[in-house]
Amino acid sequence: MKQDSLSQRKNGFLANSIPNPKERKLINHFLIITFGLLFTEVLFVYLYRNQLMTQDFRQYKGTFKQFGSIAQIGFYAALSIYPIFLIMKNKQLKSLKWGAVELKTILQFVGKLVRKWHVPIALLSTGVVLLHVNLAILRGFKLDFTYISGMVAALGLLPLLYMGLKRFKRKDHNWHFKLAMIFFILFFIHANFS
Repeated sequence: MKQDSLSQRKNGFLANSIPNPKERKLINHFLIITFGLLFTEVLFVYLYRNQLMTQDFRQYKGTFKQFGSIAQIGFYAALSIYPIFLIMKNKQLKSLKWGAVELKTILQFVGKLVRKWHVPIALLSTGVVLLHVNLAILRGFKLDFTYISGMVAALGLLPLLYMGLKRFKRKDHNWHFKLAMIFFILFFIHANFS
C-alpha cells in the first residue's frame, strides 16, 4: 500500500521535476492560466485579424508595446528574488534593526513571498511576452535593432525556462542564474534602447 501511494505521488504533470506538491500545484495552475492567455490571444488575433491589419500603425504599436511593458514589470518582479536572497546572505543583517523590528525578519518574510511567486510571475510574464512578440511580428518583421534585440531576448527565454525547471532539483549547475542575468541584460537593452 505504501509503495502504491508513492507511485501515485510521482504521477502527474511536472511530478518528476518539482518535488514539492504544493509548489507543483501552484505552478500547474499558472501554466494553465498562461496557456489560456495564449489561446485567447490566438483566438483574438484570428477573429479580429482584418481590423488589426487596417488599424493605424501607431495605435497598433502602442497596443503591443503595452504588453511588453506589462511583461517588463513582471520580469523585474520575478528577478527581484536574486538581490533579496543576496542581501539575506549578509551576516551583518542580524544586528540591523529599524525600531523594534529586525531587518532580517522583514527580509525573510519578503524572501518567502518572492520565492513562492517567482515561478508563477515568470510564467505569466513569458505568456505576455509571447503575446507581445506575436503582435509585433504580425504586421511584418523588420531588420532593425528593436526587432532583432526583441527576438534575441525572447529566444533567450527558452533555455532560461528549461534550466529553471532543472533548478528545482538543483541540477542546473547555477545555469538558471547565469541565463537569468544574460536574459536581464538582453531584455533591458531591448526595452530601454529601442
